[in-house]
Amino acid sequence: MLPQPQPDAYYDGFNERLFDAVPPRVSRILEVGCARGRLGQELKRQDPSRYVAGVELDGDAAQVAKERLDDVFVLDVQADIPPIEPGSMDCILFGDVLEHLLNPEDVLRRYRGLLAPDGIVLSSVPNVQHFSVVKNLLRGDFMYQPFGLLDSTHLRFFTAMSFAKLMLDAGFLPRIEDRIRSGQAQQLVERAAPLLTHCRVHPDMALEPLDTFQYIVSGTKLPDAPPGFAATPITFVACVNDEDQLESNLLRSPCLDPGTPHELILMRGQTSAADGFNTAIEKARHHLVVFVQQDIYLPRGWDSRFLEQFRAAEGRFGSVGVAGAFGYTFGPDGKTDLGRVLDRQMLYDMPAPLPAKADGLDEIVLAVRRDTPLRFDPALGFHLYGADLCLSSRRLGLPVAVLDIPCLHNSLFAYLPPAFHASRERLLAKWPDVRPLHSSMGQLDTMEPQPVPGTWVDDLHERVAQLERELATTHGELDSTRAEFDDRLRHIANMEASVFWKLRNLVHNVLRRG
Repeated sequence: MLPQPQPDAYYDGFNERLFDAVPPRVSRILEVGCARGRLGQELKRQDPSRYVAGVELDGDAAQVAKERLDDVFVLDVQADIPPIEPGSMDCILFGDVLEHLLNPEDVLRRYRGLLAPDGIVLSSVPNVQHFSVVKNLLRGDFMYQPFGLLDSTHLRFFTAMSFAKLMLDAGFLPRIEDRIRSGQAQQLVERAAPLLTHCRVHPDMALEPLDTFQYIVSGTKLPDAPPGFAATPITFVACVNDEDQLESNLLRSPCLDPGTPHELILMRGQTSAADGFNTAIEKARHHLVVFVQQDIYLPRGWDSRFLEQFRAAEGRFGSVGVAGAFGYTFGPDGKTDLGRVLDRQMLYDMPAPLPAKADGLDEIVLAVRRDTPLRFDPALGFHLYGADLCLSSRRLGLPVAVLDIPCLHNSLFAYLPPAFHASRERLLAKWPDVRPLHSSMGQLDTMEPQPVPGTWVDDLHERVAQLERELATTHGELDSTRAEFDDRLRHIANMEASVFWKLRNLVHNVLRRG
């Protein structure tokens, strides 16, 4: 963290949203970057039995904080950790701190050791995707400011997705607890709808991140993973139709960094997932083959965690037919989800012990042995091939397993497209004896296609068309009224030109003279 002169009020800030996110159960709290201890003071006022300690770089601010907190350690978080017993803290707070650090992942990982097994980390981070930053970028202006989103002391910038990747890499499972929104982005999103659609971002999905000024994010500890690459190489396979999504997600996964022992097979220009995956199985060099979508981010240590979980599943269930990161079982009480996955901003964190047997899997991650008898069905296109593969596996007596291998699905997917329902109909026809037939998207045999909501630009076009229709109706009514008026004028003119009207006027004038 770089020391900078700050106005006096800077050290007395109080983030009420971060305060509200602290669970009442926590009794031992460490606030990193505590300034003068205002937040910690409020936490102790809420529960006087709490132990609240602080870490602060500025000596003068730390002196004030010592009067409010139980302990204050003056140190640089990038170089040191406080002399606190490892595993003893219930909660560690990073309130507007991580964006000021050169290596926030390293700091999170080192301070993670101070947390109890069920402890949490809570962070507040500014969102560089906020519409005000985007607007200035479009104007060609990216100026640092004395405070705010572009504070001149910020060294790192985060969106919700990039911060989630950071948390996962540091060994935490992130969850967005709260958002501080400006309520001013909708007008920009409406005007930008054509551009968003061109970028494959549905405007409905764009509004929240463009309107959010700051995120409050919690993180629970993931199991430790050994450093470096897994000892056993894996073959990864992905079908690609969006190079930007591939570059920002799968190819940024640490297990695929330069020097990786793993094989990566990228299949482009395929007409179905089956075309790519079935070909890749024949090409694969390694014993285990992982089919992964291009918009998946596999966090640091994922390859080692996967191998450990796959071996545990086979030790528990026998030879596994297909394994994945997220799946489901179904029974008399309905469908139960299994697994831990961050699907954009939605965390699915199911409490069932893993690995666990499943009836089906989501397509985001699917793993098989290279010598598997299973193959993907090209008739299903790019949808529901996971559900089909699991049905085939179970019919062959090979168990389906959900592993504890958290990852991030950074999907642009907003609504079920018509192609999904075409695949659904084919799957239902293929398995007529399986009812109910479930997938991760719901019960397929009772699902009805829903119209895909239009974008705001579609809505704007429709509003314009409606106004034009109303205007055309008004013009028609006006023309009709004008024609009726002209007809009455002609009737009056004809009447005044008649002999009877002239005789009437003559009689009227004679009577007036008399």
